[in-house]
Amino acid sequence: MYREARLATRRRLLEVGAGEGSVAAEMAARTGRTVIALDLQEASVASAEVRALRGDAVHLPFREGSFDALAFHFVLLWLRDPLRALKEARRILRPGGALLLLAEPDLAGREDSPDTGLGQALEGAVRRAGGHPDAGSRMEGWLNSAGFRPRLRVTPPEWLVLSDPRETLAEVEALRRSGILDEEEARLLAAREEEAFRSGVRRVRLPLTYGWAE
Repeated sequence: MYREARLATRRRLLEVGAGEGSVAAEMAARTGRTVIALDLQEASVASAEVRALRGDAVHLPFREGSFDALAFHFVLLWLRDPLRALKEARRILRPGGALLLLAEPDLAGREDSPDTGLGQALEGAVRRAGGHPDAGSRMEGWLNSAGFRPRLRVTPPEWLVLSDPRETLAEVEALRRSGILDEEEARLLAAREEEAFRSGVRRVRLPLTYGWAE
């Protein structure tokens, strides 16, 4: 996807909803250029090629045509108004600029085996935050409405085998820290996750939409 979007030729780069800036750091490594990592909470970033800024996806603090490429990664599903965020992205992209959608899930289509309840908890967390758990399946329509020409794909409907329980336990802990789960609910869900890994193969099937648009 980076190659299809000609990322190596882009000069001004931005990641929105960057968190700790790991995706921005990868973009910097691929291009040799400084990448701005914007998030609601300005984070410390490990890479000297990443510049952290504080800002909101629906009120991007940049002038029209400021960037050649902009990336979202697991961000739009959390937003109350993802269409507005995409229109903001279009505003600050230069003509011919690329919008990279690295992964947006369809949590409504998630399956867990064994079913520990984690998938439902994550879907509920997004709904309570005012977001869109089915963002992946709605992405093409949002992009068209925002004035983009999307080139999207969806991951094959295959099971992903999880080998490390820390992957799902980290999600449980994030739900606890955010207040979605109380201490007892988090403890019980974590116990079910640990038992699932001990008793057999822990698998997840989650449709992810990815691609780019211009």
